[in-house]
Amino acid sequence: MTTKRKRNDLSIADQYEAVILLGQKMSQTEVAKKLGCSQSQISRLTAKKEEIIANYRSNANPKRKRQRSGKDADVEGALSQWFNNAKSRGIPLSGPILSEKAKDLAEHLNRAEFNPTSGWLSRWKVRHNIRFKKLNCEKKDAVDNWTRTVLPEILQTYNPDDIYIAGETGLFYRALPDVTLTSKTETKSRTKNYKDRVTIMGASNMSGNDKRKLLVIGKNKDPRSLNGKTLPVTYKHSKNALMTVEIFTTWLREFDRELTRKKRKIVLLVDSCTAHPAITNLKQVKLMFFPSKIIKVKQPCNQGIIKALKSLYRSALVRNLILDINGHPEIKANAKKITLLDAFHLIAKSWNNLKTSTIISCFQKAGFTCVDTPPAEEDVVVPPTMLTKEQFEEYVAQDDDLECYSIPTYEELVASFMNDDAKSTDSNNSNDEDDKDVMLPVSTTDVGLALSTVRRFLEENNCENFDSFYAVEDLCESIAAQNHRQSKITEVITWIP
Repeated sequence: MTTKRKRNDLSIADQYEAVILLGQKMSQTEVAKKLGCSQSQISRLTAKKEEIIANYRSNANPKRKRQRSGKDADVEGALSQWFNNAKSRGIPLSGPILSEKAKDLAEHLNRAEFNPTSGWLSRWKVRHNIRFKKLNCEKKDAVDNWTRTVLPEILQTYNPDDIYIAGETGLFYRALPDVTLTSKTETKSRTKNYKDRVTIMGASNMSGNDKRKLLVIGKNKDPRSLNGKTLPVTYKHSKNALMTVEIFTTWLREFDRELTRKKRKIVLLVDSCTAHPAITNLKQVKLMFFPSKIIKVKQPCNQGIIKALKSLYRSALVRNLILDINGHPEIKANAKKITLLDAFHLIAKSWNNLKTSTIISCFQKAGFTCVDTPPAEEDVVVPPTMLTKEQFEEYVAQDDDLECYSIPTYEELVASFMNDDAKSTDSNNSNDEDDKDVMLPVSTTDVGLALSTVRRFLEENNCENFDSFYAVEDLCESIAAQNHRQSKITEVITWIP
């Protein structure tokens, strides 16, 4: 008599391992033999590849074999999202706090009968792979796991050209150093500094040879200073100029489509936060997250990339303002004239000037080192002449503590789990202070006069090489020729039918 073979259900971790092995061109039969299951089970997993990867990378329990949810799935989902938000902000949590929060969420979700018993909380923790540990132990475990397991696997699987990181920072784009808030006629000024802000996200690979176009997030949808302009950065908007799930998802999917056209596969590492979701259905990008406990020490952006970018930006900003003093003696007034478009060009130029050696060095300081990789040296940004090294570093770091990520409010969190199709409309205000003056388009005549002025400046200041000027002159003439459109005869002679 034939013995019926017992079914071996695979855990989430086993399913994930099967997907990885299949991706490494191992046959279904070999994978089934390795995991002790039937070939038909492995075959069925191929159709759920993206779902398996998403489940494994989420906070789900990898030892679970079946996906189960409680009878109050909406309360569980809301509590899970609230837990992740609190965890990303470093808020200590305990069982009683979670029970009270679950009860509060249930009331807002019209679940008056809900009772967060100790048994329900225990099952919720198992389903979402949550356990309580001492804070120092949790941090030590995260660092050890990253250093010994995760990072070595990344370095072994991918080439430096295909290992990317992305990170955000807030920027007061009009801010001045306190020591320079004086004019030619003043000895001291106490006028408050400008706090107009944007959020910037930069991304680069480990080799430093592919710095992605900067993503800049502002408050307004259509600032007047940007109308009809070709931007050196990618501009998006949000309520408080913060990174959101929608903005990050759009950016990443566009990056994935570009890589699909180029037939490249990469790994992208980003901070673990509420604005960076575990996006599924990516074809060429493997999205991974820095554990929240180690972001400050293992994220290359925090090891000097962001600091170097801000140093270049603020050094160039001060130099430009000093050049403008002859036209307007009050430096604060010159700072107020800086538009978003001015800031975009300046930050894009600073990003382009960020040296490859600086990026490589920051990766190395974060532990991204391969065998036989020589140490790289960081580029040192020289402070403006009127600032000491300490004053310049204080100026550069003045907005380091700005929040960069949009965290859902309590009402938004509850609304996302209710059957309500009403959506808030995006702010479409265009009332930034930098947009009060509307500038007319630049004509070909204006360009010619400006070029003549630049040439005179070079001639009168002992310039011996005009090649760069000629290149700009040729570029302007080429653009003008492309935009020139010959008028049709019917536009001149109106009587032709």
